[in-house]
Amino acid sequence: MVLVSLSRLRSNRYAFGLLLAVIATCLYSLKGIIVKIMYKNGIDSISVMALRMFFILPIYILIGIRVYAKLTFKQAQSIKSNWYLCCLIGVVGYYLSSFFDLKSLNYLSAQLSGLLSFTYPIFVCFINWFLFKETFKKDMWLTLFLSYSGIILLLSYEFNFGDTSGVLFGAVYAVGGALAFACYMVFSKRFMSKIPSTMFTSIAMGAASVCVFIHFLTEEGWKDINLTLQVLLLSLTIAIVCTIAPSFLLSEAINCIGTNQVAVMGAFGPAATALMAVFILSEPFSSYHFWGMALVVLSAIWSFLMKFIKTKLHYTRD
Repeated sequence: MVLVSLSRLRSNRYAFGLLLAVIATCLYSLKGIIVKIMYKNGIDSISVMALRMFFILPIYILIGIRVYAKLTFKQAQSIKSNWYLCCLIGVVGYYLSSFFDLKSLNYLSAQLSGLLSFTYPIFVCFINWFLFKETFKKDMWLTLFLSYSGIILLLSYEFNFGDTSGVLFGAVYAVGGALAFACYMVFSKRFMSKIPSTMFTSIAMGAASVCVFIHFLTEEGWKDINLTLQVLLLSLTIAIVCTIAPSFLLSEAINCIGTNQVAVMGAFGPAATALMAVFILSEPFSSYHFWGMALVVLSAIWSFLMKFIKTKLHYTRD
């Protein structure tokens, strides 16, 4: 019964893309929780990234080789012409985005970091409007107002109960990561029409891995890293569950429904992060957290919600 339902869902490209986007978002949200646990074990940001890539890179190489063997002549030629651009997008979208995101967790709660990282849908729409002249709808200003109202609300809580300068540093890192990830989403779509999404993801992640290892080796802290069994298991979980699986799911979702719609479905991210942070990390969850999260989630789904209501009203009148 379940297999039949999944088969029917996959035949509906739009619904299948939405499902993939939601699952990818929830898996990505788990990363911040695990990273917080690794920090408590004395592992720093770049070491977390390097351990993750240590498990990831061989898998992406194997997947890339397998996919490349099945490419058409036209697709293979497209890769030879654009591989360096795919690498650049991967460095920005996976290396820079992840580094900024992990650095923010040194200063912020998992909930606030996740909330700030979720501003990437706004950056996606702005980049598409500025570079590719895609329509920037009037209700986007309401979206911006709702989103940043929620962020300011939660920031005010952290300012009152935490280190002000630390919170500011963390906020800058988180927003920088969101911007880098938005660039990845926008530009990756341009290449996925030419080459398979799995091939693009393998190239992008491979390039990001090289940058991570170079960064890691230039740091002196790697000499003192304490590799316990728990740290290795957590690293493996981040690699498989929070990186490889959602990266392919997200790439396929973008291919199915486009960057703007995938960005909207990322609204599940802050809610998933908040729930896991409260139950796993025992972080506080006040009215500030609830309303801040609610405003940011509402801002992300506002346009989609209004379109859905108008469609329903139209059918009702008919």
